[in-house]
Amino acid sequence: MDINNKNIVLTGASSGIGLAILKLLLGYRSVRIVAVARHIETIPSVDGVVFPFSADLSNESGVDCLFEYTQSLFGDIDIFIANAGYAYLEKLSNPDWKHIENIFALNTFSPIYSLQKLAKQDVNKSTCFVSTISGVAQVSLPYYSLYCSTKAALHQFIEAYRYESSPNLHIMAVYPVATRTSFFEKAANEKQPPIPFLSQSSDTVAKAIIRGIEKDKKQVYPSFLFRIFKIIGQNFPFIFSLYSLSEKRKVDKNLHL
Repeated sequence: MDINNKNIVLTGASSGIGLAILKLLLGYRSVRIVAVARHIETIPSVDGVVFPFSADLSNESGVDCLFEYTQSLFGDIDIFIANAGYAYLEKLSNPDWKHIENIFALNTFSPIYSLQKLAKQDVNKSTCFVSTISGVAQVSLPYYSLYCSTKAALHQFIEAYRYESSPNLHIMAVYPVATRTSFFEKAANEKQPPIPFLSQSSDTVAKAIIRGIEKDKKQVYPSFLFRIFKIIGQNFPFIFSLYSLSEKRKVDKNLHL
C-alpha cells in the first residue's frame, strides 16, 4: 500500500516502537495521523498532520471514542496500526482476576475489537490493519506468562480471521523480538531486568513495519536471527525449551523472583 495521502491511526504512539513509527510516517506526503496514547505529552503535534489523542484503549468506550474522533476528523481510516500494549514481569502466585483481565483488555481485546470496527467501513475500500504482536506468541518467555498468552491469543485470532475478512482488508502481523526501550523496566516496576536474548532497537522494528505496509506483507519478522531461530526450533523443539530455561535462569539470577 502506498502510504502517501493516507489517513492513519497509530496506537501506543508516545514511546518506543510507536514513536519511532510516527517519526517515519512524517516523511510521507499528505498523511494525517491520529497518534494515540494515555499520556500524549511526548507526541509531537504537527498542525494538520499529527493529531495527538489521549485515550484508554483497554475498554470498549475508549476504542469507540477513538473511532468517533478519527471519523470526525477525516472520515474513513486507511491504515490502523495497533501497537499499544504492555507486560508484567512477575512470578504468578495469588489468583487475581482483575490483574489478568487488565492485560488481556489492552493487549488482546482492544486490537481485536478495533479490527472488527475497522472491518465495518466500506468493504470496497482498501484498508490496512497492522498488529504489533511479539515473538513470544511463538516462543515462551518465563515470568512473562500473561504477556505471552495475550500475544499468542492475538496471533491465533488474526491467523483465523484472515479467512473470514474482506479481501480489501489487508491484515499484517508483526513479531518483534525484545526491543531495547523502557518496556522491560515498566514490566518489572522500574527495576532493571535482563533483556531477553535476541533484541533490537525500536527504529529497526519501525522500519520493518513501514516496509511491510508498503509491500503488503502478511507477516513481518524484524529480526532475521529470530526467523532462523524459529525455523530451527520448529524442527528441533528442544531448542525452544533450552532457550526458555536459559531466560528463566537469567531472571532468577538478577531479580530473585
